[in-house]
Amino acid sequence: MTFGNIFRVLLIVCGLTFVSACDSAEERAENHYQKGIALLQEGDVDRALLEFRNVFKLDPAHRDARHIYAKTVLERGNYQEAFSQYLRLVEQHPDFFEGRRELAELAVKTQNWEEARRHTRLALEMAPEDPRIQALDTAITFRRAIQDGDQATQAAMLDRALTLKPILPENEIVRSVIIDGFLRNGDEDKALAEIGETIALYPENIQLYRMRLQLLSRQGREEDVEARLREMVRLFPDDEASKALLIRYYLSREDSDAAEAFLREQITPGVQNDDARITLIQFLISARGPQVAQAELDKFIEDGTNTDRFRAMRAGLAFDMGQQAEAIAELEDVVANAEPSVQTREIKVAFARILASSGNEVGARALVEEVLAEDVGMVEALKMRAAWLIEADQADEAINVLRSALDQKPDDPGIMTLMSAAHARNGDRELSGELLSLAVQASNSAPAESLRYAKFLIASDKLLPAEGVLIDALRLAPGSYPVLVELGQLYIRLKDWPRAEQVERALRGLDTDAGTAQADRLRFSILRGQTNNADAIAFLETLTREDDSATAAQVAIVRAHLLNGKPDAARTYLDELLAESPDELAFRFLDAAVYASTGDFKAAEQRYRSLLKDYSTSERLWLELVRTLSRDGRPDAAATELDRALEILPEGRDLLWAKATLLEQGGDTQGAIGIYEKLYAQNTSTSVIANNLASLLSTVRDDADSLERAYAVARRLRGSDFPPYQDTYGWIAYRRGDYREALTHLEPAAAGLPQDPLVQYHLAKTYIALNRPDDAQAQLEKTLQLAGETARPEFDDARQLLLQLKNDG
Repeated sequence: MTFGNIFRVLLIVCGLTFVSACDSAEERAENHYQKGIALLQEGDVDRALLEFRNVFKLDPAHRDARHIYAKTVLERGNYQEAFSQYLRLVEQHPDFFEGRRELAELAVKTQNWEEARRHTRLALEMAPEDPRIQALDTAITFRRAIQDGDQATQAAMLDRALTLKPILPENEIVRSVIIDGFLRNGDEDKALAEIGETIALYPENIQLYRMRLQLLSRQGREEDVEARLREMVRLFPDDEASKALLIRYYLSREDSDAAEAFLREQITPGVQNDDARITLIQFLISARGPQVAQAELDKFIEDGTNTDRFRAMRAGLAFDMGQQAEAIAELEDVVANAEPSVQTREIKVAFARILASSGNEVGARALVEEVLAEDVGMVEALKMRAAWLIEADQADEAINVLRSALDQKPDDPGIMTLMSAAHARNGDRELSGELLSLAVQASNSAPAESLRYAKFLIASDKLLPAEGVLIDALRLAPGSYPVLVELGQLYIRLKDWPRAEQVERALRGLDTDAGTAQADRLRFSILRGQTNNADAIAFLETLTREDDSATAAQVAIVRAHLLNGKPDAARTYLDELLAESPDELAFRFLDAAVYASTGDFKAAEQRYRSLLKDYSTSERLWLELVRTLSRDGRPDAAATELDRALEILPEGRDLLWAKATLLEQGGDTQGAIGIYEKLYAQNTSTSVIANNLASLLSTVRDDADSLERAYAVARRLRGSDFPPYQDTYGWIAYRRGDYREALTHLEPAAAGLPQDPLVQYHLAKTYIALNRPDDAQAQLEKTLQLAGETARPEFDDARQLLLQLKNDG
C-alpha cells in the first residue's frame, strides 16, 4: 500500500471515529434527558434535575432540557435560578416563543419590570394575538399609567384585563390588574369578590389573604377580620406574621388577655414548639414588660425543651435591659458549647447583631462569615452581610446577596426593606419605592414598614397615598404613637384641620406623657396653621399655667412671638422667665438665641460663653458661638473657637462638618476631604455628607481612583431633584464620559442654581462634549459673567474655551 493510500485510510478511520464520538455525545445527552423526564414523572425531582445538568455538560444548547429545568426550579420557588435559566434559554434560542413568554411572566412576578418590558416587547413581535402576552402587556402598561398618573390608560387596561379574564381565567397577572384596578376606582366590594375568586384558584398565595384582610379592616368589618385572621393562622401555621397580626388585632381592641390566651393555646407543655414560645415572649415584652418576659424565659429554660434557644433569648433581653456584659458572657457560653446546627447558626447571627450594636463590628462580621461558611443560604446572616455591603456603597453586590435571601423567604419584609435601601444607594428611587410598598404588603401594614414607605411618599410629594398607607397601618394598630405623629404632621401639611384634630384626640387617648405632649404640639400647629396666632399663644400659656414645669410650652411661646415678627414681645416674656428661673438652661440658651436673631451679636456671644463655662461639652453651644462670631463678621475668631471646641469634642460630627466647610472655603480642599471621609465612614447613609465628599473628590482630584470613589459614593444622588445633588452626580457622569447622563442632571442643576458659576461651567463643558457649540458659548459667557474676578482653574479654562469657540466660529 502506498503512503497516499495509507493516509486516505487513516483519514477515513479518523473521520468515522469523530462522527461516532459526536453521535455518542448527542445520544448520551438525549439519554440523560429522557431519564430526567422519567424521574420527574415518578416525582423524584432532585435526581431529575441532576440528569438535566448532565445534559448541559454534553449539550449546553439542549432546548427542551433547559426549558423543563427552568420550569421545574421555578415550581420549587427558586426564582433567581429559574430566571437565569430562562435567560440562558432565550439567549441560546431567541425565537423560542414559549420560553420568552414564561421569562416575561417570571419577570413580572419578581417585579423585574425592565426585563419584563424587554421580553414582552420581543414576544409581542412573535405572537401579538397570544392572550398571555396581551396580559403581560396589559400589566406593564397599567403599571406605567399608575406611575404617570394617567387614569384614562388605567381604566382602559382594567377593561382590557376584564376582557382577557374569560380567556385566561387562571392567569394571576390578569387577576392582579383587575384587583388593583377595582381598588384604585374605589370599588372595594368588587375587589373583595375578585380576591375571593383568586384565592379559590390559588389557595396557597398568602398575599391574597392579606389583601382581603386589609379591605375588610378598611370597611370596619371587625368580626370578619377576626375570623379571617384565625383562618390565616390555621392555613399558614408557619407564618409568624399572621399570628403577629392577630395579636395586633386583639391589642387594637385593648384585649391583651385574649391575645395572651391565644398565644398560650399554641404552646404544648413539654413539647419543643419554639415558634409559639418565642411569639409569647415577644408579646410579653411589649404588653407586660421585660421582667415578666424574663420570668417566662426562666420557666422555658427549666422546662428543658430547648435550653440553648431560650438562654440566648434571655441573654438578648438582658442586653436590652442594660446588662450587656452578662448578656455577652452568656451568649459566648451558649455558642461555645452548642452543637453545629441550624439553631446554633441562628443564635450566632443574633449574637452578631448584639456585638455590632455594642461596637464590636469585627466580632460580628467574624460570626456572620462563620455562619455563611457552614450555610451559604442562611437568610439572617445574608441580611447582615447585605447591610454591611450597602454601608460600604457596594449596592450591586448587596442586591445579589438579597436576591439569594429573597429566593428562600420571598415574603420577608426585612429583605425587601434592605433591597430598597440598596436600590436607593444606586439612585433608583422608583424601584426603591416599589420595594418599600411590597414590604408594607408583606408585613400586613405593620407600623415600621408603613412609616418607612409613608415617609418615602411624603418626600416624593405624594401626600394622599402616604395618608392611605398610614391609615391602613392604624386600622390594626390604632395605638401606634409613631404612626399617629406622622399622620398628624401630614394633615398639618395638607391643612386638613378637622382630620388633624382627630389625630390630636387619638394622641390624647393614648393616655401617655409622650402622647399628650405630641397632642399639645399638634394643637399649637393647628392654631398657627389657621393663622390664629393669638389663640396659639393663649393655648401655650394655658399649658404653662396647668403645669409649672412646662418649659417646652414656655419656649414655644418665645418662638411664636419671634415667628410673628414681635421680637419685643419675645424679649419681654423671656425676661420674665429668666427673672423667675435664672439658672434654667433652656431659657439661658433661648436668651442668647434671641439676641443673635435680633442682631445683637455681642450680647449673644457673651451669653454663649457664659453657658459654655457650665456646659463645656455641649456641641450645640459651641456651634452657636461659632455661628454668632461668623455672623458678626469675625471669621478668624470663629475659626479659633471652632478649634477650641474640637480640642474638647474631637469626634463632634457637626463641629467636624463646620471645620470641613471652613477648610474648603480657605482652599484646603484636601483637608476638607479628609474630614468628610471620616464623617462618611462613621455614617454612610447621610446624603449631604455623601454629596460634599463626592463633589470634592470629583472637582479637586484628577486620578481615576478618586473618580471611581466619587461615583460609588454619589450613585444615590442619581435622579435627585435637588440642584446641588444634580450638579455633583452630573459632573461625575461627565468625568466618566457619560455625557448624556450628565446632561440630564446638569441642565436642571444649572436652572436651579442660576447664580453658581461652577455649576454653569459644568454644563458648558457637557455641551462641548456633546458638540453643541452655540449652547456651550452662551453657557461659558454666563459662567464668566458670574465668576467675575474669582481665581479658579475652572474659570481660566472657561476663558480659554470661550476664546477657542469664538475663533472656530
